[in-house]
Amino acid sequence: MAKRIGVLTAGGDAPGLNVCLKTIVYNAIDRGYEVIGIRKGWEGLLNYDPTNSDTHAANAMIMTKSRVRDIDRTSGSFLHSSRLDPHEVDPKALPPFLEHLGRGDGPVDATDHIKRAVEKLGIEALVVLGDNAALNYAARLSGDGVPLVAVPKTVHNDVNGSDYSLGFSTALGRGVRFVHEVRAMAGSREEIAVVEILGRSTGLVTLLTALLAGSDRALIPEVPFAPERLASLLVEDKKTNPNNYAILTMSEAATIAPEIALDYVPELRRLEKQSLAAHMLAAKTEDEQECYTVAIGSRVSGSGAMVTEILENLTGQRFIFQPLSLLIRTAIPDGQDLIGAVNFAIMAINLVATGKTGQLTAYRQLENYVALPIETVLEPGGNIDVAEHYDATKYVPKPTIMWASRI
Repeated sequence: MAKRIGVLTAGGDAPGLNVCLKTIVYNAIDRGYEVIGIRKGWEGLLNYDPTNSDTHAANAMIMTKSRVRDIDRTSGSFLHSSRLDPHEVDPKALPPFLEHLGRGDGPVDATDHIKRAVEKLGIEALVVLGDNAALNYAARLSGDGVPLVAVPKTVHNDVNGSDYSLGFSTALGRGVRFVHEVRAMAGSREEIAVVEILGRSTGLVTLLTALLAGSDRALIPEVPFAPERLASLLVEDKKTNPNNYAILTMSEAATIAPEIALDYVPELRRLEKQSLAAHMLAAKTEDEQECYTVAIGSRVSGSGAMVTEILENLTGQRFIFQPLSLLIRTAIPDGQDLIGAVNFAIMAINLVATGKTGQLTAYRQLENYVALPIETVLEPGGNIDVAEHYDATKYVPKPTIMWASRI
């Protein structure tokens, strides 16, 4: 019987994902492996009951060359995906045969079951295509003795250890084209346009999109903003533009500075303004302060529409609001992501074939494609050096030299 490897995709979709899957399957089969595809990321392993064959076909499938021959022509993930974290499973998400695990309080750690499912499937090595959260769990699983290789794929490019993640290049190009499309409408109507970009933990894509598309202003989650200052800058941008329009590119996670957020969001005033603010000021630890800051800022996080409304009220002008949203994940992969998909796939299978599991396939600016210990994804890191690359008072990228991946 051929050796068997498993492959799964977890986290958000990324352009080039199916190209990578196809290349993994082709190369693995050529090396004599049988490939088992796990459906819906970690969720497929969670729902796989080793003692009940009725759960097998719905959660795992044999991947053949003929089955994946044309998947590189479509977006999304052929295997489907999910954001489930087996380390912290909501008891309501447990399948019936695991409901006994959810009798206590709080989330359930289903790692022991995940390991049993991998063993029952006869998987000798697991290839995980995932974002930062998915690969954090992969590192945990590797530490528990499961042989695996990780491939970084996320439009946000925030996997620690790798300067480039599959899907990032295409997402950046899609964002730039989208801003230019909205620009045409803003210029025609002589209005200010707000373009919202995906990105809750990092503003890397937003910052680079704004820079490369020539946006007038940019908001990133790393730096809270002051609405009145932003409104004044945008009005001036519009006034000085010969075509009488301006463009603001913002991350979905952009937030108003917490000390003034209550002044701009009516909904928050109903949360007992004085009480909430007093609690924040009285907080004795940084963790406590952060909790109250989140309580204040979260109401504007992820809401370009709300930010647009605030700016309209401040300026007395009509704005255009247009989110790029999930369309950033559906673009046809560009040359960089096609090459990246193939190279990551070939690297992953080479590592499996040589018994070098517990590794992250990565791209480093000065090193090309390299294999790193998967624990690298757990190291603290950040994508943006704000002081170097962002003007926090003018809300614009600084005109410094930036490498095309992480900055």
